Amino acid sequence: MQDLFTTDTPTPTSDDKTNKRKNNPELLRHTILVCAKNLMLDVGIGNLSMQKVADMAGTSKGGLFHHFKSKDELITSVVELFIAQINTAILADMDAHPTEMGAFTKAYVRVMFDNQEIGLQSDWAGLIQAMTADSQMNELWINWFAQKIKTHASTDSGPRLSVIRCAVDGVWLNNIPHDELPAMRTYLLTLADDVSPNL
Repeated sequence: MQDLFTTDTPTPTSDDKTNKRKNNPELLRHTILVCAKNLMLDVGIGNLSMQKVADMAGTSKGGLFHHFKSKDELITSVVELFIAQINTAILADMDAHPTEMGAFTKAYVRVMFDNQEIGLQSDWAGLIQAMTADSQMNELWINWFAQKIKTHASTDSGPRLSVIRCAVDGVWLNNIPHDELPAMRTYLLTLADDVSPNL
């Protein structure tokens, strides 16, 4: 899956590139989202400014506001795209590993531990604490996750699977050293494999 967030920050180097973005609104919108994501990593969500995003994207502030009416809308769009990528990665993993009990939970573990673009070892890992501390961003994540658990209730209910998912979140929030991740991944997947309908 192509990662929309790991694209190198587009640095305008010619009028041709600037005009290309002006003539392609979707390309400019994507460029703005990539730049906003990179600035969120560099300076933090609280220090993100629309002017900085516009400058990095090579557009005017008016061009930025044409696509995003406020800073909150821009941040929301970045998080929504991040969630969409996670969702896509999980669905692809579930297709590649057909199973019944714990299907979503196992895919969640594998994507978080294995996906270098959006998982525990990606740039996004550094933003998770900020996301959970921001009510707007946290609500988006909570609502998406709740919807997935509801959708997969027949295979991913029960306390053991819930604990496994919480453990993944705990690894993300506590900045566990990367060299400890493989053993944790193996342990969590082993726990998930042992789940029965009553657990």
